[in-house]
Amino acid sequence: MTDATVLPRMDPEMQAALNKAAELAAQYGPPGADVAGMRAFQAKVRTYWNEGGPEMAEERAATIPGPYRQIPVMIYRPSKATTLPAFVYFHGGGFRSGNEQSNARQMRELAALWGGVAISADYAHIPEQVFPAAVEEGAAVLRWLHENGARWGVDGNRLAFGGTSAGGSVAMGSAIHLGGTKTGYLKAGATIVAVLDPDIDTESMRTFHTGFYPTRADVDATNKAYVPDARLRSDPRVNCVSVDPAIVPPLFLAAAELDTLRDSSVKMARMLAAAGRPHRLKIYPGMTHMFSSYSRTVSRARECWADIGAFLAEHVPAR
Repeated sequence: MTDATVLPRMDPEMQAALNKAAELAAQYGPPGADVAGMRAFQAKVRTYWNEGGPEMAEERAATIPGPYRQIPVMIYRPSKATTLPAFVYFHGGGFRSGNEQSNARQMRELAALWGGVAISADYAHIPEQVFPAAVEEGAAVLRWLHENGARWGVDGNRLAFGGTSAGGSVAMGSAIHLGGTKTGYLKAGATIVAVLDPDIDTESMRTFHTGFYPTRADVDATNKAYVPDARLRSDPRVNCVSVDPAIVPPLFLAAAELDTLRDSSVKMARMLAAAGRPHRLKIYPGMTHMFSSYSRTVSRARECWADIGAFLAEHVPAR
């Protein structure tokens, strides 16, 4: 059961969205017994949350060559203007599920708010592949856009990166893999409720260790499944808070108040602050993990995407 002293702090819209998500899960469930069935089930549930949003001048599927396969992406262009900067987004899903269409509405919202192109990319999932495969695919997407973005009307010298939850880890890991600011073309980043280190002994982990998703045990098990080789868990592409702060581009860190992973973003912000690196941390009150995916009905979720749009407009202006 959720701690009664914590539950009243949840935003009513957030609670209503979680109730709706449970209703949809019951409608479409139960999920299949295997990973493929679980992924298909989650994709069906996301359909409701992705309906509507701003109209795009272009919205289409494409692929980008990667180290293991052709990587699926979705392109959201808010206007017919060319040589626009692009934000490359990596979805959440515990490194295990989700795809390039998981946050279609949110990508439309961000592209409309910012004015640049939003590109949502898939990446290698567990259990089929483990670290560093996802990071290598993410890096391949960013590198290809730098070298070939003009084909899609994208200015390959003005790219931003980001992601939600596990996708935030993949986004940061991919940027670190490429060298961050050393590339000259990675201008900014934005993560939401991201997994930026493997620490499970933080205040937020202790406070929300049960009764909220993901639980502390969930986070620990998922991190170990993503990086089964314990020797690699200190790699800065996973333990992102250990990276040289000098290579981190201006970074927006969105965290949810009622989330085991809240303090991962806090820790990254403190590291960047100590090094004098440009960043912004915002903890959204009354929100739980993955809140930004409920922008159809949750005001704070829309606020988060507007904040990211404003941050991108400051550091990677589209107009």
